[in-house]
This record gives sequence, C-alpha cells and structure tokens, in this order.
Amino acid sequence: NIVTHNHPLNNKRINEMSVTNMKGQKKEVASLLKHDITIINMWASWCEPCKKEMPEFVTYGKEMPNHVGLIGFNVQDNPENRDAFIDKYQPTYPMYILDEATMKRYKIYNIPTTIFVDKQGKVLKTYVGELNQQKIEEIIRQIQ
Repeated sequence: NIVTHNHPLNNKRINEMSVTNMKGQKKEVASLLKHDITIINMWASWCEPCKKEMPEFVTYGKEMPNHVGLIGFNVQDNPENRDAFIDKYQPTYPMYILDEATMKRYKIYNIPTTIFVDKQGKVLKTYVGELNQQKIEEIIRQIQ
C-alpha cells in the first residue's frame, strides 16, 4: 500500500497558483484542471530521481484513464537544461514553469514532488520522492 505524505498542501486549493508556459505566458492553474483528477509532477533536470521517474510518467501519460490529466511543472532550472531534458524524455503532456517564490509560498521544498488535484483545485494527495507507474495507479485508486 502506497503511503502518500502528510504535506501542508493537502486539502489546500491551488487553483489561483500561477505558472508560465514554455512561450512565457502566465496561466492560472485553475485553467489547466480539465479532469476529475490532475496529476502535477514537479521536476528539475538536475534531479536524479526525476530522471528515473520521468520515463514512468511519460508511459503513464500515454495510457492513463480518461478522467485523469497529467501536467509537469519544471522548477529551479535553466532553460537549456530544461529543454534538453524535455527533448530526451519526450513527454506528451503539457509542461509549465513554477517559480521559486510560488514554491516557497506553497511549501514545496523537495523535488520531485507530485500532487493529485481535483477539478476545483483542491490537493487530494501529495507524494514526495520518486514515483513509478504502479505507484501512480495505486494513488489514483486510493482517491476514487
């Protein structure tokens, strides 16, 4: 049984959090939440566990159930390394940039952190550390 983490984000709403898309445009997280559950994975190109879990997320992203969405938030990175990482792993889901001030405000201190969010922007579960496809599926099952 996968144990998710007791995190300050749990049960908080993040719909007003703002992120930047790869073209530099600001987006409110609320506009990205199109599924019953959206998985938001926070990663960085320099993070070793992120390199291990990214292929798992890419695979999951291709075969996830219809009611689940997947988004990546790149953090604490430089553009060249970020772009090289995306080129290497070829995720088919959208990527956004989360700035450091927002990370601090929401108490996101460890990378990778993955949050599971409902359509209204409420964080249902938080997982700190490396995930794989099996763990992701297990957490989605726990939510339903």
